[in-house]
Amino acid sequence: MLHKLFLALSAIALAGCVATNIPPMDRRVTIAPDLGTKVYVTDVRCAKGSSKCYTFQANVVNNASSELAVEWKVVWLDPDGIVIDTGISTWSARVLHPFEVCALKDTAPTSNAVDMMFYVRKAR
Repeated sequence: MLHKLFLALSAIALAGCVATNIPPMDRRVTIAPDLGTKVYVTDVRCAKGSSKCYTFQANVVNNASSELAVEWKVVWLDPDGIVIDTGISTWSARVLHPFEVCALKDTAPTSNAVDMMFYVRKAR
């Protein structure tokens, strides 16, 4: 009887462990709702290299079986979390091939930038 109870509880526990192909999202990443699960972002990195400015990189993945035109931008933040207005934070376009993983990069416009927000939307 105890063996059957253990098997039943194990089955219930494993039922909740369903694998998905969508990884957890970084709080700094916003993907437009109209993209649904067609696009996801992995490996968000923001670090200082040899320069005084931060460099950003993230992998954007096309989870669809067709090409997908997207636009992306990075908004840099100062130590207080305020947007650094540079006038150059514009949307960049990229066509993602089916199931492509694309590394997107940007460099902070000033050494005062300490964090960033990354946005992805359908191309307009």
